[in-house]
Amino acid sequence: MSFAARLKKLREEHRMTQEDLANYLKITRQAVGNYEQGSRFPKDENILNALADLFNVSLDYLLGREEKIPSPSSIDYILEAGNTYEDDKYTALKQLLSSVDDLPVDIIQKLNEIINFFRTYK
Repeated sequence: MSFAARLKKLREEHRMTQEDLANYLKITRQAVGNYEQGSRFPKDENILNALADLFNVSLDYLLGREEKIPSPSSIDYILEAGNTYEDDKYTALKQLLSSVDDLPVDIIQKLNEIINFFRTYK
């Protein structure tokens, strides 16, 4: 899938209009439309980084170098490598993650943000 197709798909999954995305990126709606049509590509790496951050995907996925988007509810996605958790914490997180699998992506991403927020206050 091309960058243009992925961008449009991600924007629609997040229930954003081209105008919403343009305002977020501080560019014109026409520029977003051109990106989605494949007639233009962002020249500014800040735009690419902002898109990856907004949609919570890797640049490799956004640029088509990775075919699979990591599941926001997968244990590896939420638990950073190198962290060690007691068995009871790990089990609790696995139960939490399995219970949110059917939620919309934007809700799962909000939950991930909350987890990351509390992770900073160990």
